[in-house]
Amino acid sequence: MIISNYHRFIFLKTQKTGGTSVQLALSEICGPSDIITPISETDTLIGRGKAHQNDDIPKLWQPRLARFKYLLGFSKKAAGLLYHQHMSATEIRAHLDPHFFDSCRKITIVRNAWDREVSLYFWTIRNLKNPPTFREFVHRYVSNPDRKTFKIYSIGGRVVADTVLRYENLANDYADFVVSLGVTDIPTLPNAKSSYRTAEKQDYRSFFDKRSIEAVRKRQQREIEYFNMTFE
Repeated sequence: MIISNYHRFIFLKTQKTGGTSVQLALSEICGPSDIITPISETDTLIGRGKAHQNDDIPKLWQPRLARFKYLLGFSKKAAGLLYHQHMSATEIRAHLDPHFFDSCRKITIVRNAWDREVSLYFWTIRNLKNPPTFREFVHRYVSNPDRKTFKIYSIGGRVVADTVLRYENLANDYADFVVSLGVTDIPTLPNAKSSYRTAEKQDYRSFFDKRSIEAVRKRQQREIEYFNMTFE
């Protein structure tokens, strides 16, 4: 997640949509006062982008409960005193000057829900010795199903992202966004987190039957309807 004072944009990072690659690239045009949340050590090893910076939530916007937890000995992360990767628009606005939030461009990435489910599956099982089948994974219980999708870029059910990059056209959409900021030297997108789904596994449609198609449709209903997504 990025909050750029310099370019006045907020990058709302959804899950399994190429967000880490975009964050690494966008961090290269960020200024010293911009907020960049940490990513995993593995991702920083690709040698691109800035390390995290300024991710402490300013004292003015710190929740009282978070400060109390910190005084009790919790780490800043555990107490909730840090901006973090998949922070929702609702959370960010509550921990930031709301006037600044409202005046900034909000950018996010959206991916076909069924394709994203396959990607999430391979990411989830990457270190499991006895992984579930894909259909078992699809029919798992999820208590807050759109926490890292629709809820990332909406507030109270209303989409607040005014710039939406489509995963299926990510390189071009990303480049267009950077140009719109007045940046002429566009950082190329690195290829982060791309090794968990091999070439022969790219066609998401081959993983689904009718029940699993509907399971994803129900789970991601708001995003699917808002962006008119289809399985085909």
